[in-house]
Amino acid sequence: MRLNKIRQLAIRFAVEGDLRQASLLWNERASLLQQSDDLQPLNPERILDWQRRARSWLTNDKCGFFVGEVNESISGYMVIMISEGPAGLGPVVVGKVIDMAVDLHDSRPGLSSALLDEARKWLQARDIAYLTVDVPARYPVEEAFWRAQGARTRFNQNWLALF
Repeated sequence: MRLNKIRQLAIRFAVEGDLRQASLLWNERASLLQQSDDLQPLNPERILDWQRRARSWLTNDKCGFFVGEVNESISGYMVIMISEGPAGLGPVVVGKVIDMAVDLHDSRPGLSSALLDEARKWLQARDIAYLTVDVPARYPVEEAFWRAQGARTRFNQNWLALF
């Protein structure tokens, strides 16, 4: 007889103790994206650098740092920040996804949507009506996720090498 583990999904604010697991998810996503985008080479100290930055998100009142926990293991996270909208255009203030990753080895149906729902609630409680996200140009999985959520392309971000 095979027993299925009941998977309990919980979305909560991140704490310092989550950073190690979250940094491994980040590194895996960064490594995958780098395979099709050589504009951003991977820094040898990238995990420590990410952890340092993530610590600042934990204490920044303009950041919402959420983790998705399944059976007490971090399976994904989303970091959003309140920022200014484009000068001279509306809205004046927007939320921006500044980082997001989910476990690529163990699919958790609904995890990304649950993280987004928590981010949406956090922003709405602050009267912020729009969320922006930079979606990797060569990663159709993320593009499809955001389109399914109702996101529309507003700007294309381009990088120009100066050296």
